[in-house]
Amino acid sequence: MNTLDRQTPRALQPTLDQRLNIEYVRDAGTIHVFMNIHLDMKLKQQRIKMDLPKWLILWLFAVCQITIQLSLGAANQKPNIIFIAVDDMGNNDIGYNNPEVDTPNLDNLANNGVILESNYVYPVCSPSRAAFMTGRYAHKIGFQRGPVEHKQPAYIESNYKTVAEKLTTNYGYAAHMIGKWHLGYCKDAVTPTNRGFDSFYGFYGGQENYYTYTSARYKDFRDNLTAVTPQNPNYPREDVDGYSTFEYKKRAIEIVGNHDKSVPLFLYLAFQAPHSPLQAPQELKDKYPGDWTYTDWDGSTKTTSRATFYAMVTAVDQAVGEVYTEMETQGLLDNAIIVFTSDNGGQPSQGGFNNPYRGAKGTFYEGGVRVPGFVYSKNLLTQSGYRHQGLLHASDWLPTFISLAGGSADLTTDIDLTSIDGVDQTQMLLNNGESARSKIILNIYDLERPSTIYGIVKQYGPEVWKYVQGDIGRRGIVYTATKSSRKRSNIQRLGRAEERTQRTINRKRTQKALTREHTQRAINDKYLFAISVDASETYNLYGDSASEIQAIQADLEAEIEAEKLVAVPPMNPYDCSNPNNLLDGFWSAGPGEGWCGCSP
Repeated sequence: MNTLDRQTPRALQPTLDQRLNIEYVRDAGTIHVFMNIHLDMKLKQQRIKMDLPKWLILWLFAVCQITIQLSLGAANQKPNIIFIAVDDMGNNDIGYNNPEVDTPNLDNLANNGVILESNYVYPVCSPSRAAFMTGRYAHKIGFQRGPVEHKQPAYIESNYKTVAEKLTTNYGYAAHMIGKWHLGYCKDAVTPTNRGFDSFYGFYGGQENYYTYTSARYKDFRDNLTAVTPQNPNYPREDVDGYSTFEYKKRAIEIVGNHDKSVPLFLYLAFQAPHSPLQAPQELKDKYPGDWTYTDWDGSTKTTSRATFYAMVTAVDQAVGEVYTEMETQGLLDNAIIVFTSDNGGQPSQGGFNNPYRGAKGTFYEGGVRVPGFVYSKNLLTQSGYRHQGLLHASDWLPTFISLAGGSADLTTDIDLTSIDGVDQTQMLLNNGESARSKIILNIYDLERPSTIYGIVKQYGPEVWKYVQGDIGRRGIVYTATKSSRKRSNIQRLGRAEERTQRTINRKRTQKALTREHTQRAINDKYLFAISVDASETYNLYGDSASEIQAIQADLEAEIEAEKLVAVPPMNPYDCSNPNNLLDGFWSAGPGEGWCGCSP
């Protein structure tokens, strides 16, 4: 056969040159067609020969072209993104880490997805949510001090674009938010529906009663900008009268059920649970035993209601399960990615459990900043069912979602995105790749003592080290056995984990420095932990004479000094408040500049 006369029909070239390598070979009046097929659907490359009349070949190619384009269009469709954030959930407050907690739906998603073992956030609510929303470190946008209180005129400034603004404006998404905002509301312009979301159903502040929707005696619950309570006769929804976790579920199901499938969906479902106040339906509380005890940072024994806390987590699990089912029913799940995370660690006084990590919400120990998280997708993950150890930070979600939406190139060219701190983690999450980051700034806050705090986590080869200067937090919780036999087994697991850590440490050259004199010892309020082998932060190695440790210490301190230069003043300093934020018994924003400004 003569193979010298080869050509690709010009009419077919625009759509086939990237996906099909087609060769026509003329031989004694017969056209031989060879197709080297390679589609982005994990098909092996094949070389196919067909001896057919030319008219039939062209007809077949036309049909194949249409079919291929439809298939590729579906494969390249922008995914629906479901971002679920819970509040005050510690490492051991979910079933896949602690079988005492009944969370079958979350466990199923996590165990069939990717569990994030090094998922870092801030130790309290607002800074984490600001990082989620903007892709920036809190100290660069004024959210480093802590939670935004009701009377504090803090907000995300308009030059910092939110993930909802980018997804709706640049990538054609419909964006809806349900639940807890906690990023300021001193004027209407800074509330969710003016920061990119097509709808908002939830509350502006940090916490509220799960049944009455009140906070500090006043109400805080809205559908977009309209105040909502069961007692409000002017509000059209008559079904808002139940446990708020389930109200959020109902709205999520409503959004999914009414969604236009031709438009990609971004749903931010921000549950208040299991944040205080401790409230849950009685039938869920009945599933669990009663109180549990723990030893607090000062050595005292405390008791709290673990049963109610567990019940609140189970309520979230049930809600997520029903939303998942509705997505499947509506055909939105096949091309969807579900992300789950907590905004900070658990609070033992409220029932939270951070085992095996030391510390709690409000501290910079691992128990305050290293939280449960996972990613799930039916079809977008090339691998699933494993735990990834790579570093990930709250600020990474914005660039990752932008990349999933098709904007990976924009991360280096879009002026709104080139200065963010988050990194695109799609390779890590979808393909079991390496983390795209090697360090995380935990916080930079040095403007108001005694709350000065600097912190960083950084990877050096296989080792991860952590440096904190300032008030790391007093609650270095020591977990002890409780009335529950299963809880005792959790404590026993903690002991075994420490033994494994010790064996690893014994193999390290720095073993000579790890003596008991370092245990839980603050040196000029500075702390250095080898958390890759000492996740419980038992040994403070700051000031150790070993040359390897000295080099790491110097490098981390230099990183902190560089970050201090780019920190901005906090939006919510202690001495700034404005009482003009109440309207008809509701915590309210206002038109124009509202009450954005400190009282004289």
